[in-house]
Amino acid sequence: MVKTKEARRGKGRMISKQQAARYEEYKKKQLADPAVRKAYEEGLEELRLGVSIAALREQLGLTQTQLAAMLHTSPSVISRVENGENVELKTLQRIARALNATLKIELVHGTPAIE
Repeated sequence: MVKTKEARRGKGRMISKQQAARYEEYKKKQLADPAVRKAYEEGLEELRLGVSIAALREQLGLTQTQLAAMLHTSPSVISRVENGENVELKTLQRIARALNATLKIELVHGTPAIE
């Protein structure tokens, strides 16, 4: 059995390898649609950024609440950023400064590979 993210957190159920394989096949078919693929890729980029912020925050031993206090904002704002929700550039810049990090934004021509 494969654990879902929720199951790893103790909130979900186990899924079988067969169910996981069916999901992968479904995902592959859906990503053949250019509109779906574009939305998927955009979501991945937002999620990657959020994960990198969370990882750096945790590496520095900060909670979301502590980082929020440094930015004079609420922990829910930090949570939304780390969960890949839409965020303003200004907020990302403030987070980068608070974490003593460099915010790097780049545009790359071409289609990124999907995992």
